[in-house]
Amino acid sequence: MDNLRIMSEHRTKIKTEEVNLFYGDFQALKNVSMDIKECAITAIIGPSGCGKSSLLRLFNRMNDVIPGVKVEGKILLDDLSIYDKNMDVVNLKKRVGMVFQKPNPFPMSIYDNIAFGPKHHGIKQRALLDEIVERNLKQVALWNEVKDKLKQSALDLPMGQQQLLCIARALAVEPEVILMDESCSALDPESTMRVEGLMDELAQKYTIIIVTHSMEQAARASDMTAFMMMNDDRSGGLVEYGPTEQIFSTPKDKRTEDYITGRFG
Repeated sequence: MDNLRIMSEHRTKIKTEEVNLFYGDFQALKNVSMDIKECAITAIIGPSGCGKSSLLRLFNRMNDVIPGVKVEGKILLDDLSIYDKNMDVVNLKKRVGMVFQKPNPFPMSIYDNIAFGPKHHGIKQRALLDEIVERNLKQVALWNEVKDKLKQSALDLPMGQQQLLCIARALAVEPEVILMDESCSALDPESTMRVEGLMDELAQKYTIIIVTHSMEQAARASDMTAFMMMNDDRSGGLVEYGPTEQIFSTPKDKRTEDYITGRFG
């Protein structure tokens, strides 16, 4: 990783303050506070069930659709409260994009997958859509492989290319933040390295937050790392957060050291 990206002058893009998340009576997250740096890759690691994905989904309000959800505390995007009643959620989802664990291309052509978001946000001119499709496929280094088959179904692409397409689709609406929920776990090693290389390039322009079960991926692909664990009451909590190099070489909490060395988890 380019250590210049984690220098202290990098401003905070997303800030959480004492965030609590409830699904009905169950508390999924307890008192999570962290500052996520702009134009850096932040990895969220920890054992299954500790709330990593729940935290990630708070950043673009994906949890809103779940009955009984309640969020306490503050989550700020550029100092604006994500959960303020006046927040434009459609605009928020444009600013904060999501790439899921398994590639989920829409059952339509490669071209229409990329053009879908821009069309939804009002872009109708064919020439402009053509330019958006080409630019974003080039941005994920997929253009040369698919430029002659843009009308073919995206579902016909190999798994690795499908995930790159989904990243291009997320980029097409020009987000500021990209959330990636174990986005390499369904991919082969070659495709994984391709996505990680792409993330490194994208972090020059975008803020990227990844959830990963792979310690190796977190260590090699991220600038900052947040380690989460389940509390005694089964809620998820943040144990330690800092520069990836420090978390993996000289963690401040014994539980972090135990997890990254494989003693539990």
